[in-house]
Formats: sequence, C-alpha cells, structure tokens
Amino acid sequence: MIALDAAEPRLLERWMEDGTLPNLARLRDAGTYCRLRSSADWLAGSIWPTFHTSTPPGDHGLYHFIQWRRKDMTLVRPSGDWLPQRVFWRDAAEAGRRVVAVDVPALYGPEPFNGVEISGWCNTDLLAPPGSHPPELLEWARRKFGPSQMGSEVYSMERPEALFRLRDELVQWTARTGDLAAALMDQEDWDLFLVNLTATHRGGHKLWDATAVSGERSPGTASEIEAGLRQVYVACDAQVGRLVESAGPVAVLVFSLHGMGPNTSRVMILPQMLERILTDETDGSTRPRLLQRLRSMVPNGWRARVKDLLPTRVQDRLTVFWRLGGVDLSSVPAFPLVADLQGYIRINVKGRDAGGMIEPGVGYDRLCDEITAGLTSFVDADSGEPVVEEVVRSDRLYAGGSRCADLPDLIVRWCQAPASEHRKLQSERYGFIEWPTPGRHADGRSGNHRDEGFLVGSGEGISQGALLEGAHIMDLAPTVFRLLDLPPRPEWRGSALPVGA
Repeated sequence: MIALDAAEPRLLERWMEDGTLPNLARLRDAGTYCRLRSSADWLAGSIWPTFHTSTPPGDHGLYHFIQWRRKDMTLVRPSGDWLPQRVFWRDAAEAGRRVVAVDVPALYGPEPFNGVEISGWCNTDLLAPPGSHPPELLEWARRKFGPSQMGSEVYSMERPEALFRLRDELVQWTARTGDLAAALMDQEDWDLFLVNLTATHRGGHKLWDATAVSGERSPGTASEIEAGLRQVYVACDAQVGRLVESAGPVAVLVFSLHGMGPNTSRVMILPQMLERILTDETDGSTRPRLLQRLRSMVPNGWRARVKDLLPTRVQDRLTVFWRLGGVDLSSVPAFPLVADLQGYIRINVKGRDAGGMIEPGVGYDRLCDEITAGLTSFVDADSGEPVVEEVVRSDRLYAGGSRCADLPDLIVRWCQAPASEHRKLQSERYGFIEWPTPGRHADGRSGNHRDEGFLVGSGEGISQGALLEGAHIMDLAPTVFRLLDLPPRPEWRGSALPVGA
C-alpha cells in the first residue's frame, strides 16, 4: 500500500494520460482505477482516522490535529485516553500477518506488535512525537538516511524563492522516504507493507497556484509554481515505480484519501462572522484584524523556525491563539474551532461541556438555527454570490455515532469559488467584513482539500478493469483484509472492494 497523501485525482488522471506519471499509468492499465468517496466531504481532517478504523467520524471522533476536549474546556491534540482508535494493520499483525508501516499520519504513536513501524519520519498531522517500533528503529533511520522531519507549515504568504526551496525539499524528502521504505522492504519479512509519501499534501497546499505569493509576482511566477507541483508528483511517481519493482509480484494499492484544489476556505474570518451573529452587531471587534497585523509583522521564516524549537504543547497554544483570537472560549455560548478547510463551530452545552451555558434541546436548536441563518446571510460584496454553501449539524449528519459529542456541532461548507477572489463580504443584517488580502490567500495556502481521493490497484489478486463504482475510503481496510485472507472486524463500516471480480 502506497499513500500519496492528498494527491488530487484530476491531476493524476491528466498526468497519467500525458505520460508525466508513467509508473502510475502502468499500474492502472494493468489493473484498475477509481475515485474514492471520503469523509473529507464534511471533515477534511478526519480522513486518516477514517482509513485507520474503517469507521466514520461519528464513531471515531477525530477531525483535526487540535481538538476541543470538553471535560476541561481546552483545545489540545487528541490522545488515546479520551479518543482511542484501533488501526487495522495492528489488527492484521495480531492475526499473524507481518506488517511494516512507514510514516502513516494521525497516529498516537507506534506500539509493540508483529512488525515494524516508524511514524513522524516526514509527514504532517502528527498526534504524537516521532517514534518507532522497535524504539531504536527511528534513530537507525536518521543515521542511515539523514534527518527528514518536515518543518512546520508557514501559515502566511511567502515569496516565490521560499516556495521554490519548498519544492526542492519536497522532492528530496520523497526520495529519502523512498530510500527508507526500500531498505525496510528489503531487510524485513512482511505480508503487508504500508508507506505514506506526504509531499503531495504540503505541495498541494503551497504550490497549487500563485495566489499565496507575497510581494511582486513576475509573469512567469505562476507557471513556475504550478510546474513545481508537477515536479513533486513526478518524484512520487518515481518512488512508486521503485517500490513496486522492489516488492515483486504482490497486490499493489496506491491511493489518496482526499484531493486538492483551489483554496475555498474562509476560516480566517469565521471568528468575525460568528462574533457579529452572537452580538447582533454590524461592526464587530477589531481584535481579529489586530492579531493579523501583529502576526504579519514577524517574518515568516523566523516565526516558523522559532515555532519548531518550542515544545509541541506551546506550539499548539500559539496556533489556537493566532487562529481564534485569544478569546476565553468558556465565556461565550459558541465559538469556532481550529480548522483548515470547512468551518467548525462548537456550542457550549450544559451537561456536556464542563463550562456549558446553553440548555440542550430547544435552546441548543435555537442557537444552531440562529448561527446557520447568520452565516448563510453573507455574500460577496461585489458579485452578490453566497459565501456559505451549507451548514450542517453533526448530530444529524452522524446520527447515532458513539463519538458524535466530540465533533464540532456545526460544520460550514464554503461555496466553491476561490476565497482569494473576495474584496469584502456583506450581510444585510451584520454589515461588511473585509477580506484581508484581496486577490490572494493570507493563510499561505493557494490549494486546499477536495472530497475525493483515488485508488489504483494492480498485481496479484486484482483483476484488470475491475469495476469499483461508489468506493469509499472506509472500504480500503476490508479490501486489504480480504487480500490477506483475513475476516473483517465487526465494527467496520466499509466493505471489501471487488478487486478480484
């Protein structure tokens, strides 16, 4: 199994056809290809736990690397003591299959099991510090292949030369991860080998187009940045070819769990939108804009380097402060959560949250309806087009889920126009809110997630041209278990794909 994290199916399909990605095209032609439905349709950060557990977010409760912990009213990284998850490859190991897992995101850290595992080698979305099983394996990898832990993402616009350096680093990191995976593939016995190549994720966010470039943009800047993303995909394709050749005659699954496209996120102004609605004012506090100005005064590179030196807990507190404006979340009836694409809003509910103030039932329903109506009243001030496509309640979207209470109460899906096109937003009731950088993305992400992934299957046990209509990322774990001749777990919600039919 080779994950191309957040690789976009439309780019993959185009570049397989024109010869840019020959190894993936060869696998597709010898086997099968489909797009995958994903839990990213509402919770972009839920995809890896959904893959790990073959269950939807309402069952596993994970949606971001920083989440609201209701028992003490804090935003922290999830941990197994309050949001446990059972990952499928460790179940396979318990059933007697030998497993090698390299750099799978959104894990609590390796545990002793029948195999070897490295996490945090070179990926994003870490829930725990880098680690390995056996413990000495991570240090061995660093000595043999060099340091490769990915630095923190710069959440602001960058100059072209910084983005070109990132392009080169992503290509190098991909090769280094391929070196590590090839060495483990050669020296370890295994029945299941799982490796994640993460460069397509960071590259898609930062190299999608030139709308997150700071300063002057030359006529060739946009084309060079977009060519940089192509180079990242080419580097990943090369490692796919290398690893498939090293593996020999086995079943091969290459996949992504969600995709990438132009950035449609408006989460940076969601705190202002929500403040207007809760106070019923047409001119909200200047605090978010002041924090944006203070943040922009510190050079991007310096801020990122200093942040990487701080303990993870301090880094997370800074992230919460800068993104949410330093508000005392226990003092307000509703507040936004840290998010990257969709907007997440939490209601302070009595009896559920430690400092709850909103009565469940009628009071809760009334506030949800008020916020929904307020958010959907905002339009682009120039075009009149809506900003919000839909707001849903998670208790209805994931009804019956055992972990639904840990999810955002309201999930905001933005309209699909790139957010950089705004000059300002307008609501007849709540007034104007300026977009901080008209024509550009102030958060430094020209690209953001889309709700489809892909699957290329080839090799032993996989028929050429197998029809996989309606496949979902929850189906991957059951499919792997079928290929390993193992029964699925009873709590899984996915089904084995008919790859051999």
